[in-house]
Amino acid sequence: MAANGRQPQPGGSFCGDDDLMIALLHSEWERLWKRKIAWVFLIAIPFIILATSKYYIGHNLVMPPGGPEHTTAENFPVMAMIEQLIVVFNVLVLVLLTLSFTEEYRSGQLRMIMLRSYSSTQLFWAKWIAFALLMALFFIIYLLFAVMAGYTFFKSSPQQILFYYDHTVPSGDMILYTLRYYGMAYTTVMGTASVFIAIGVISRSSTAAIGLGMGYLLCSLAFPLIYEMSNRVLGLGLPGVLKYLSLTEIQFSGIAVMLSNAKALQDLHLGLWMICILVVYAAVFMAAARLIFTKSDRWI
Repeated sequence: MAANGRQPQPGGSFCGDDDLMIALLHSEWERLWKRKIAWVFLIAIPFIILATSKYYIGHNLVMPPGGPEHTTAENFPVMAMIEQLIVVFNVLVLVLLTLSFTEEYRSGQLRMIMLRSYSSTQLFWAKWIAFALLMALFFIIYLLFAVMAGYTFFKSSPQQILFYYDHTVPSGDMILYTLRYYGMAYTTVMGTASVFIAIGVISRSSTAAIGLGMGYLLCSLAFPLIYEMSNRVLGLGLPGVLKYLSLTEIQFSGIAVMLSNAKALQDLHLGLWMICILVVYAAVFMAAARLIFTKSDRWI
């Protein structure tokens, strides 16, 4: 008989484990929605899109048609994501994960959950899955509002000129490009989230977690600039691809490079390099975060 009274099943599982995990995931989903920051961001999405639209309307006045920086109804969703991904989405992720991991642990809320029939591993993955689902929802809503704003505020064009493309793209093909761009943007956010979770579980307070997270973002932003400047001034001759060790650089230019059809870029296999970087970040930091989070002495 198991210690908690559940009967073991063949393969080492326990009767009711799936139901318990679903209940825990539902609980974590509800806990995320109890956070004011989640509702604030949800309500703010239309206003963020509106402000971004206003910016690109002004930008079009000084940016003549015929270039990738000129905004049309079809490419506005991508331009809107480029504008807000690094700051708005990354900061939202940092705050949400700090509240979900650091604050709940330091305030003792997690100990109350651990008194139930949940393991620390189940709790860790329930928090991660609930967060991932919430961010996916935000990305979908952001995309829908961006599409509506694009056709409301910008002129439609039969052909689109994209960054790092050798030729124009029909507007119909822009739909697939936009979905792929948002998918990659979401992937980079999840990679960044793995770093923030690791920071969150080692931080002694929410303030420390936020401070360390913002410090990481600033270092990630500064690294490509310092690297390229040092490489050029000192004549180090290091490959430029190393700047994509920065997750924010992948978000800034790397996604467009990965989606490029330019043969010169495809021959460099930059997309594969950046995917490997994302996988390494996620694997290393998630493994470290889970190991620290599930240590038994954290719950004593």
